[in-house]
Formats: sequence, structure tokens, C-alpha cells
Amino acid sequence: MNMQTRQHGGSGFGMIITLLIIGYGVFVGIQYVPQYLEAATVKTILDNIVEKNKNGELSNTTDVRSAIDNQLYINEMTNLGDSFTVTQNRGHFVIKVQYERELNLLYEKKRMPYETTVTLE
Repeated sequence: MNMQTRQHGGSGFGMIITLLIIGYGVFVGIQYVPQYLEAATVKTILDNIVEKNKNGELSNTTDVRSAIDNQLYINEMTNLGDSFTVTQNRGHFVIKVQYERELNLLYEKKRMPYETTVTLE
């Protein structure tokens, strides 16, 4: 009689490895998604400022700064207020946004720089 049996399915060790890989992906994703949403919100704020400028609502750097602060307040992101700088160059307003976040990858902490510049014409 032949007593050989064939294994059906994966082993316990294979299941542990699979769960570790999925868990690590979830760990990184939980940290990255809020940073992605924050960057998308900053882009939306800048788009709103560009639209206000097109409508002629902004006439000086104080108006631009006030509009930015208002958008940050609405989006509950007032902690980023210092990340925005507004200057005027040749009659155009220049908004620069620059900040960093940290992504913990367990084996290292990676700095995630966010920087963008918008010129209002």
C-alpha cells in the first residue's frame, strides 16, 4: 500500500510570512496615507488661492496671507501656517510651501520633504 499523502494548502510558516508582509504594508500605509491626504489638502488650498486671485479678491501680500490662513483654519491645518511664505516679485505673488514629515519604516526613519511654489499672475 502506498501511504504517501499530498499536502493541500500552505504551511503554517508560509502563513506567518504572508501575514508579516501584509502587516508591514499596513504599518507603512497607516503612516503614509495621512501624509498623502495632507499634501492633497495643501494642493487644494493653493488651488483655492489661485481661484481667488483670478476673481480679483487678492490685491496685496496681506490679502494672500489672510486667504491662506483662512483656508488652513477651515481645513484644521493651522499648524502648517509657518510653512507658507508669501512674497511679491515683479507684481506677481509667489507662494512657497515647504515642510517635512517623517515616515517610520522600522529599520529606518525616512524624511518626506514636501515643497511646492505657486506664482499668482
